[in-house]
Amino acid sequence: MMHDLLVCRHINPAACPDMSKTAPVADTSRHAFDLVCDTDAQEISSTASRRLRRASEFLAAVQFMVGAGFHPKAGRTTLQLAEVFAERMARSSDGHFPFSAEATARQLGLKRRAVFNHARYLRELGLIAYVEHGSKRNVLRTRYGAAWTSEHGYRGTATLFAAVAPRVWDDAMGHRIEGQGYAGRQVGVTDAGRELAVAAAVERHRVRQGHQPTELVDNSGLCTPSVVVPQPRTSGSVDGELKDRTRERACQEKSPKNRAKGATGWSAARSAAAMQEARWVQLHTWWTQGSCVRQLAYALRPFFEAGWTWEEIGRELARWTVPLRPRHVASYVASEIRRRVNTGALFLPDGLVAPYRQPETSTWDDGQTPHGSRYAAMQAWKARTFRPAAARATAAFEEIRRVLARHAEPRRTRTAPECHVPGAHPENVRLTRAEIDALLEHSHPVVACETLWAQAEEAAEYRIEAQSRLSTWEHLPPAPPEPH
Repeated sequence: MMHDLLVCRHINPAACPDMSKTAPVADTSRHAFDLVCDTDAQEISSTASRRLRRASEFLAAVQFMVGAGFHPKAGRTTLQLAEVFAERMARSSDGHFPFSAEATARQLGLKRRAVFNHARYLRELGLIAYVEHGSKRNVLRTRYGAAWTSEHGYRGTATLFAAVAPRVWDDAMGHRIEGQGYAGRQVGVTDAGRELAVAAAVERHRVRQGHQPTELVDNSGLCTPSVVVPQPRTSGSVDGELKDRTRERACQEKSPKNRAKGATGWSAARSAAAMQEARWVQLHTWWTQGSCVRQLAYALRPFFEAGWTWEEIGRELARWTVPLRPRHVASYVASEIRRRVNTGALFLPDGLVAPYRQPETSTWDDGQTPHGSRYAAMQAWKARTFRPAAARATAAFEEIRRVLARHAEPRRTRTAPECHVPGAHPENVRLTRAEIDALLEHSHPVVACETLWAQAEEAAEYRIEAQSRLSTWEHLPPAPPEPH
């Protein structure tokens, strides 16, 4: 294979790593490649390489391009940087990964300049393309505009790369590609590509078998359980004494079964019955229709554990007065059940619904929380850097502490005010008995209800009669002329 690689004029044997233990490299003598030195061709909008989403394909492409010697300066360090990028590809479904020179340099133990150089080698080989260029510009200043202050801090933008594969790798591997550039995709393989894929699979199988320890098979045991001849049961022990072992095992205390992690303890039959009940609830509740019955049954399990029927559950859901259909019905039902149980609007047996945790009120800098010491150190740094703002923050925290301390104090019971009137009872009135008698002598007696209604009716009749007299009049004819 090495003599085929030497045919290519781009090969640098000194920079070419040993690829015999990684993956078989195809013949590159029939494929020519020019480095992508134009920065405009290193963007995903203008690159000639197609998109890759799997880390394994990206590493295979990098090993081929570096092993073929298409770049005179690419080597083992370039492969290590590509492995770091492949690990970050799992965070994105599109094969994009962030690039931080400082973090990558610490991870590989290199200088920042070396990281930049080998990232440039990968771009020139057509293996990575720019998705977004990083910038040192403070994006928080742009977000807040004129309202930005030094207390908002600083935040830059990161560089995003996309893993791509050059066309020369697809041709060497026998991939049939449909489309051009970043939007191209693999639709099949050629006959030569199929042979390479089979050879790679055989090599992987051979390597896998070589790492597995070979153990001798022990054939001295009995035959397999499927062909073991059944033996009659005996109650006699080895020493000849009779002993009822079946009775002994039945009387032994049974150890509790260990439930698997994530299991709920519900059997398949019970879950099916709950799903049937949830189906009836769904038919009688409009805003639950169209949702997943399995998820709804799981959310309604606290009701089923308490022994509720589907009629009772339907009436309870009807009381919730849901104005709109929730986006996720099961999540809404589970959260609403928990909220109502913890607020006392819904009564279920204890232990069915997890209670809300009530954290203690804290200002996060009192040292009583896991982040107390770290927060105190940050506040000390702010006090040294931003003295006026730190002073205002300290004053605000002191005011908050005073308010919290005032609310934490027990409330004092209000006592009745002391009365200075002799002979009076403060809990009832402030007048003495002599003053009350004097008021009764000079005031009108209390009128009974019947008398009061009679007086009201009499006053109403008098008012109606007076209004009728004023509103009626009589037409009199004109008087005749007087005789002379």
